[in-house]
Formats: sequence, structure tokens, C-alpha cells
Amino acid sequence: MRTLGSSTFLLAILPAPGWGAFLLNFGIIGVVVIVLYLLFGILRRVFRQFTSDLVLVALNVSQTPLTLIVFAIGFKLALQTLSIAPTIYITWFQRGLTAFLVLIAAFWVVQLLTEVVPYAFSQYAARSEAMWDDVLTPILQNVLPLIVYLVGGLLFLQAFGVDIQGLLVAIGGISFILGFALKDILANFFSGLVLLIDTPFRFGDVIELANGRRGVIKHIGLRLTELYLIDTHSQIYIPNAAFEGQEIINLSRPTNHYYYTIAIPIKADVAPALAISMMEKVVLAHPDTMGEIDKKLELVDEFYGCSIPGVKAQQKRETGRQRLLAETEVNTLLAEIEMGLAHLADLISQLERGGLDVEERRTVQAYYLELCQKIGLESNKSDRHDRRRRLLSEATGTVSESTLIGLIRRWYQYWLKDPDLFQEDQQTLKQEWEQKIDLLKIKVNKLLWAISNPKGLDTRLDELVERFREWLRENFKSSRNEWQDPKIWINDLKGDYTRDTLVRFYVDDIKLEHCERGQRILSEMRRELVWHLRQSYLSN
Repeated sequence: MRTLGSSTFLLAILPAPGWGAFLLNFGIIGVVVIVLYLLFGILRRVFRQFTSDLVLVALNVSQTPLTLIVFAIGFKLALQTLSIAPTIYITWFQRGLTAFLVLIAAFWVVQLLTEVVPYAFSQYAARSEAMWDDVLTPILQNVLPLIVYLVGGLLFLQAFGVDIQGLLVAIGGISFILGFALKDILANFFSGLVLLIDTPFRFGDVIELANGRRGVIKHIGLRLTELYLIDTHSQIYIPNAAFEGQEIINLSRPTNHYYYTIAIPIKADVAPALAISMMEKVVLAHPDTMGEIDKKLELVDEFYGCSIPGVKAQQKRETGRQRLLAETEVNTLLAEIEMGLAHLADLISQLERGGLDVEERRTVQAYYLELCQKIGLESNKSDRHDRRRRLLSEATGTVSESTLIGLIRRWYQYWLKDPDLFQEDQQTLKQEWEQKIDLLKIKVNKLLWAISNPKGLDTRLDELVERFREWLRENFKSSRNEWQDPKIWINDLKGDYTRDTLVRFYVDDIKLEHCERGQRILSEMRRELVWHLRQSYLSN
């Protein structure tokens, strides 16, 4: 379509035939090429104002190929204005120009596939939960260019009058043979695509394999899936077909928390309620376990760090208190927003009967914008070049610090002061929450667009609001999960006149500390429980 449009335009501006006309046409083509080349420079300056560099990448890879294509098409049309009898040299020259156009077009398509499209995938993946870029990028950069160059080579030969039907038959036979010989590789390749489409996990999730080994998803390649095994500190590479056929337990879903269990013996004559109360306090006092935050703040000074007191325990206690206080503010505001979204869904459900009129739509939009201000997004129409800013952008100034986004950032900044975190956790934790914040902005703006422009979605707006509320609660951050509170069970009496108690608790983020955070807390918890029980004469 682009070539046809260029040909029509150039034919319209070309004068009458003859050598003089040919020279004039050639000059016009030169001017058009120069103007086109300069236009790319102007467009680059314009699109530098945008937040995304995707258009700039596309302009950089398209400038030279498109200029050469326009020049070759114009030169070919200019030759047609010559009123001379066609000779074998002119015929071959025309074919050469056609072959040149094929090669330049193939080169341009390959550049788009290897530079522009992967960049677009990487940007999309950075702002969403998609993982396609990790697999599609190698395909775009390694596989598709070969196909494009193969098709371009066939068209190149066809431009010189070569009959390619025999080549097509040969290529089909070779493809059948290679497909049969490489069936295992192809099976692994398609299994990798299936894993991405089904998305049973995201990169960085902690999973448990069928043999009980625990690992972290590091990379899904064209043929192999790479895992980091936590227990042995080693990498394992599993063929995608074999990996897809395994029974896999994702320990990071629905959240990246995971519960741990400790068996602690207590005296048989101890009142069970007394022992349970003591152990609940010890578990709740640890800054890195899940539980009701108000109770954790009450207990952290008295019940944490008693078994091995010192400077680190004091530092851990102080940073833990700051983090818990910040999380309390986050959870309070998040609960208000979730309640507001529930009320908005009820309001839309009442108003949507018969469709939303203009006033009802304004009412819904005004209520939603109030919730957006609590999230930390506001309307900004100052920049007309950025479509996203014309919707909602992040609030600025001191007001933004009291919004959900501002409180989230302050919360994870306190978290980064945890003395137990590794250097790599500083980047991992920040990157994880900033990606969630970016995804939150996208979902807020999508819902605003649906509310402002229903276009047949009037009866589904309440469902969209509820879906967004559910995403906040399950994928962004939950304001409160009672099921994550610690639990203690007391077993039957043993032969040595003791009882085993099973202590079950959740760790806040098992992916931190090189995925050893849970094991460290498990060890500390066992030590703290034994120390407090012995101090209270509840254990031997």
C-alpha cells in the first residue's frame, strides 16, 4: 500500500516524456528525497517531547530505508518517461531496481522486527504483568529475520526472471524434513509459548517442582526454562515440553507470601491457652511475619530480639516499627479506596438501568475522580502531546505524599532500610513496587476512559469497577487478610510427657534475601519461641 501510494504521488508530479523531462523528473525526485530526509529530522525533534521513545526508535530505523525506497521508485518511474525503445540493458536495469527495492524493503522489515517491535514489547511488559517480551524478542530477533530474508531472496530472484516454483517445492520438502528431525525442539518451542499464554507464573515467582525442589523462575527461552534452585544455589535448565507436563506448585500465588511450620514441644501439664497466647505474641512481634499490624506494634519491643539482643536487633526493631506504621497508613487508605469502589459499583448498578444519561455519567465520573485523587492521580491538560497525561497523571507537591501512591513509596523506602536485606533487594523491591504503581496508573486510566466513553458499556461499568477493586485486593496489595494471621495447634500427649505444638506463620516476601528470607525467619522464630517458653517455664 505504501509503494502504490508513493507511485501515484510521483506519477502525478512527473512532467512529459523525453530526456529533458527525465532530467527534470530526476531533479524533482532528488528534492523529494531531500525533503523526506529532513522531515525525519523534524519528526525526531517533535517526538522527543513525548515520554515514550518508541516513535523515535521507529524513525531511526526507517529513515534510510524509506529514503532509498522513495528514490528507487522515483528513479524507476522517471526512466519510464524516456521515449526510447527498450533495450536489454534498460530491461535488466529496471529489474535491478526492482530487486534493489525488494532487498531494501526486506532490510527495513527486519529492522522493524528486531528493533522496534521488541522495544514495544519491553515497554509493554515493564508497565504490565505480561511476559511475552522474554520469549517473543528472541523469536523476532533470530527466527523471523531469516524468514523475511528468505522471502526477500526469492522475490529478488523472481525480479530477474528466475522461476521460483521449483525452489518453493524444494523449500517445502526441506521444511518437512527439518520439522520431523527437529520435532523435539519445536515441541519445546510451542510449550514455551503455551506457558506464556496460560501464565501459570511470572518471572521471579517461587515454585515447587514435582520432586519437591524449590526454585525461582529466571527465564523462559525458545527451548529451555531456566530455574534458580534455592536449596543448592544452582541453576537448572528444563526443556519446555517436560516443564509444561509437570505438576507445579506456585508458592508466589496468589501472593508472594508463604507459610512456614515449626514443631515446638511444651510441657504436658501446661495450660494450652497459656502456651498458645505466648507463642502468638512471639510470632506477631517479628517485623517480617504477617499479622494484624496494631498488635505487632504493641508486641515488637517486648517480644522481638530477646534471644540474641544487640545493635542489629535494635536496628531491626526500629526500622520494623517505621515500616509497620507506614503500612498502617497504606492499608487504611487502601481500605477507603476499596470501599469507595464498592459504593461506586452499587451506584452504577442503580443508575445503569435504561442506560446512563449525561447527568448520571457526570455523577459517576465525579465520584470516580475523587477516588483517583486519593490514589494520587489528577487531571493534567497542559501537555497536549501526551495522550496519557490528558487523562490522569501523578499528582505533584506535598499533597501527593498523602495519596496511596505517595504512601506506598514511603512504605517501601522504610522497608529498604531493613538490615537483613541484600544489596540486590534494594533494586528488586523498588522495581517491583514501581512496576505495580505504573500498572495501577494504566488500570485507573482505562477505567476512567470506560466511564467517560461507555459506548455500549453502560450495563457493564459496575463489573469493570468490581474487577478493578478485585485486582487492587488480590494483585496490588491487600489492606487486610485474616487468613495470614499466625495459627497454633496443640497435638496429643507424647510418651515423654510433652506435647508438640505446630506454629504456622506467613513471611512478608519470600523472594527477598536471595529467596532465603523465609528460612532465616524460620530459624529466628524457632530460637525466639524456645527462649520465651523456657523463660516462662512452659518448655523443658
